[in-house]
Amino acid sequence: MQSFHKINIQNKKIMIAGTDTGVGKTILSMLIMNYLFSKGANPFYIKPFQTGCVTPESAGSDAVFIYNNVKQLDNADPSDSVINCHTSPKAPWFAAEDMNETIDIQRTLSIINKMEDNYSHLIIEAAGGLFVPVNSNTMIIDIIQKLDAYPILAARAGLGTINHTLLSIEALRQRGIESFGIVLLDPEKEGTAKDMIRENIEAIEKFGNTKVAGVIGYLKNFRSPLAEHYSPLECFF
Repeated sequence: MQSFHKINIQNKKIMIAGTDTGVGKTILSMLIMNYLFSKGANPFYIKPFQTGCVTPESAGSDAVFIYNNVKQLDNADPSDSVINCHTSPKAPWFAAEDMNETIDIQRTLSIINKMEDNYSHLIIEAAGGLFVPVNSNTMIIDIIQKLDAYPILAARAGLGTINHTLLSIEALRQRGIESFGIVLLDPEKEGTAKDMIRENIEAIEKFGNTKVAGVIGYLKNFRSPLAEHYSPLECFF
């Protein structure tokens, strides 16, 4: 079973990808931003492909959530973090087509790479899962490879996560990506049964031949997470 690789300070680009949509990528991104700031680092959040909102400043924008809940970003402009923004709540390929646009991958990569020298880490939140299409010939997993980013998978803690997570692990390994992390999120107040979480972790670790960093539970106040919400991140930083 592989062990976690601490992210070297030279590997600044960290891609937060999901095993599915709505698994908690934005919450995980927010916690990583807060954690790194607390350690004296200077991270920057990037949402390369934002869909489902009119502008980066609109309610529902992931960047707005991040900027509202990371104190060091108070009074900063969320639009600085969004490279491509499209209105339809769809995969970026089709959301762009609805606006008669095509996402320029090289432009997007160039913007991200140019930011690398200015920050300790780039926290890059993907759009959905690894095989979400960004345009007619590029998926999120391709973006990870083109950026040479370190992927952290955000996965559900509850029912259905074994299949989704193992498929994502297999997809990464098929591309030759062996160094990656997994964090389970259990954001609902009632929570998932502890036995189910334990069994899910056991199955993912056994059949995925990797370790799960931990579980992030319900956050009562996004502006003031508890120490326990940050504990899985200690595996990576």
